[in-house]
Amino acid sequence: MHDASRFPLVRLRTRAVQPGYAFAWGAEMQRLLALKAPFVIVAHYSADEPADDLRVRSAWLRSNRVALAAYCRGLIVIEPRIEARASTREAVRGMCEGSGVRMVVVSGMRVANELAPVLLKHSGTDLSKPSSISESRRQMP
Repeated sequence: MHDASRFPLVRLRTRAVQPGYAFAWGAEMQRLLALKAPFVIVAHYSADEPADDLRVRSAWLRSNRVALAAYCRGLIVIEPRIEARASTREAVRGMCEGSGVRMVVVSGMRVANELAPVLLKHSGTDLSKPSSISESRRQMP
């Protein structure tokens, strides 16, 4: 379902998004997080995602907030129709709310490819690191 052949750029294959896919999606996301390396996900927006899958994915994103904040540098959503981008942004923001993942809606894969390295340069949020460990590491010579 995820194409990681260009890791750290990971594409969600549009044709893999079928009703009932959310649990398999969650298992694949766990495998991505287990790599313990920063990555960016690129996906085409689908307004007709089944409500059950949307609920499962939203819950998974919230439940895995700390790990996502540590390794997932962003979710780039492709919406080629300019008139639909604002509503797409709101829909995806609702799904990602509370997950700690940066979300951007762009016009196409070319823009996504240009944006991914920019997102990858950002570090994970402070939620991903215990403050005492990160502070001591910053002070070491």
